[in-house]
Amino acid sequence: MASDLTEGLCAASLVKFKVLQHHFVVGLAERWRAVADAATATELQAELHRLSGAAGSYGFERLSQCARAAELSSTGAAKPALAQALALVEAEINLAQTLAQEDCSARRG
Repeated sequence: MASDLTEGLCAASLVKFKVLQHHFVVGLAERWRAVADAATATELQAELHRLSGAAGSYGFERLSQCARAAELSSTGAAKPALAQALALVEAEINLAQTLAQEDCSARRG
């Protein structure tokens, strides 16, 4: 997920990054609600832009790309194209959450 971002980090820094990454994943449900609840195209674009940037910063490159594509689709694309782009964002969020849960389970097990 974040191998390029964590390459060369000492153990303590890697642990700190993983904690921040975990908090990001935990907050994805709230971020998705903000996207879904956006009342205007401008609000939607802003939420998707924030999601795209944060996802990339924490090593979720595919989620970042999907959010960026949805942001671009929200600027005048047909509603079916935007709906499809948002569905991909939601799927990537679900995948990130699932992988994080599996990672936590594996560490406990």
